[in-house]
Amino acid sequence: MMIDLHSHILPGLDDGATTLEEALAIGRMAAADGIHTIAATPHSPASIASRRYDPTLIREQVAALNAALAAEAIDLTVVAGTEICYDGDLVGQLRRGALLPYGASRTVLLELPHDTLPPAIDQALFALQVAGYRVVLAHPERIGAVQRDPNMLLPLIERGALMQLTAEALTGGQGQRLRAAAETLLSHGMAHLLASDAHGMPPRRPAILSAARSRATALLGPDAATTLVTTTPAAILQDAPLRLDSPRPVARARWRLWR
Repeated sequence: MMIDLHSHILPGLDDGATTLEEALAIGRMAAADGIHTIAATPHSPASIASRRYDPTLIREQVAALNAALAAEAIDLTVVAGTEICYDGDLVGQLRRGALLPYGASRTVLLELPHDTLPPAIDQALFALQVAGYRVVLAHPERIGAVQRDPNMLLPLIERGALMQLTAEALTGGQGQRLRAAAETLLSHGMAHLLASDAHGMPPRRPAILSAARSRATALLGPDAATTLVTTTPAAILQDAPLRLDSPRPVARARWRLWR
C-alpha cells in the first residue's frame, strides 16, 4: 500500500477540489490505485493559488473528509499538511501554528519558485533544520534552473533536504522535458519521494501513484520503487530515521541532451 504526501484534496481552499463530492471522488480514485494514506497539502497564503488558508479549518476539513470517506467505505486516511510557498519567516510561522507540517510530524513540504533556486535557500533550509524541521522540496523537476543543471540540488540534498517528484512528471503526463528531468534526478539518487500532487479528477492531475511506481521499478528496481511510495513517506509521517543513498552528480553530457 502506498502513501501520497502531496495533494489538494480539501475542497475550496485553493486550486484543488472544489466540493466535498469532488474530494470524495479523488479519495475513491486514490484508494483504488492502492494509496492508503494521502496528505492534504493546500497552498499556503503566500501562494497565488491559495484562496483560503486556516490551520483550524484544515484540521476540521480533514476530520470531516475522513468521516465522509469512512461512510462511503473508501479505505483511505487523510492527514493534514501544507504546500508552503517559500517566503520570509517560515520558522516563526510554523512555531506560531500559522503553517502546518505533515500530520503530527516535524516535516514540512516546501515549494520553491519555478524559475530558479532562491539565493537564500541554504540559509532558509538551515534555519528550518535548526528549529527541528525536516524539509521536503516539492516537484524540483519543474524548476528551470534544475532542468538546466540538476547538480544544483546536490548541496541541498547533502544538507538533508528530500526531493519529491510529481508522479505525472515521471510518467510523461507533463511533457518530455519534465519526464527527462524527473528520470535524471531519480536515476542519480536525487529523488526520495513520489507524490501525485492531485488537484482533481482527469483531465486534471489525478491521485495516481501506481504508474509512476511502475516506471521507478523499471529504472531502479522494485525495492527502490517501494521506498519512494511507502517506506520513506511512512518514516516522514512518524519522524523516523531515513536510510537514503548518496546522490550522484549528473555528467554534463547527460543533461545537455534535454535541457
